[in-house]
Amino acid sequence: MAPVTQPSPGVELAGKTVPRVAFGAARLTAGDGWGIPADPGASRALLRSAIDLGYTYIDTADSLGPGVSEAIIGEVVGNSGDVLVGTKVGMLRPSAGEWGVLGNPQYLRQQVHNSLLRLRRDRIDLVYLHRIDPNYPLADQFGALQRLRDEGLIGYIGISEPTPEQLDQVWTIEKPAVVQSVYNLVERKNEQLITALEERGVPFVAYWPLLGRGVPRATYEEIHRRLHPIADRIGTSTQALSLAWILQRHRLGIAVAGSRSPAHLADNLSATLLRLDADTLAEIEAATELALTSTSAPAFNPAFSKDEQ
Repeated sequence: MAPVTQPSPGVELAGKTVPRVAFGAARLTAGDGWGIPADPGASRALLRSAIDLGYTYIDTADSLGPGVSEAIIGEVVGNSGDVLVGTKVGMLRPSAGEWGVLGNPQYLRQQVHNSLLRLRRDRIDLVYLHRIDPNYPLADQFGALQRLRDEGLIGYIGISEPTPEQLDQVWTIEKPAVVQSVYNLVERKNEQLITALEERGVPFVAYWPLLGRGVPRATYEEIHRRLHPIADRIGTSTQALSLAWILQRHRLGIAVAGSRSPAHLADNLSATLLRLDADTLAEIEAATELALTSTSAPAFNPAFSKDEQ
């Protein structure tokens, strides 16, 4: 059975039907999720282009900038109900290279209010707990978001990067509207989590789906070299092929992919048109494994840029 191309139904997320590729808003900042861009107008134009292309789910976080991505989204989207805006709270960003976690319930409430101001919204459609903080009771962390939801300031609540064991704990407090975790052709540690979510009918959002970070340049190039014959046969790009592989793993799966190029954004969205049969999926996975073996690739590391040697 050959791969076929046909329109992909969207996914029900936070009360809206959205495409299975979302716009990752880290690219609205100056760099890798940090700083004010030299030309904020270009970032606003990029976001407008993404919406014109058909992106109706914008994924961001208060830590991107920090606050920069949300502010630009607020300027372009504002309180419009046509676009689903999802943000995250609970991570610290003291500098470009530093990340931390803070689940103090008062801090979470404060950050949601800050996000509301930056996003220029009366209500945020979707708010994720960005990470679980082991220093505070899980019920208190979710309780802060549940209270905001009761007050009408949040629509739906999600969770980012839980372990399967943590997801079971979360389930006793709140059925999350969605779970977001890293997942791509190289980093597949969350496959058990994805299976559990599919069984429970919960959407899964994959971030870092295109290996923009995580592997050395030589490995990145070798993976794409081996994927080219498959992509050429289907009539697509290796990037769209990689996204389609992810979408095939979970019937409610979404991939968050950002770019500063409208052409790349259009190509990413084209992944929603691809259907890959079991043989093609296996061929993609085998090509990736051969690339990893031939380059003696180290373990996936999100802090590692493909441009680093």
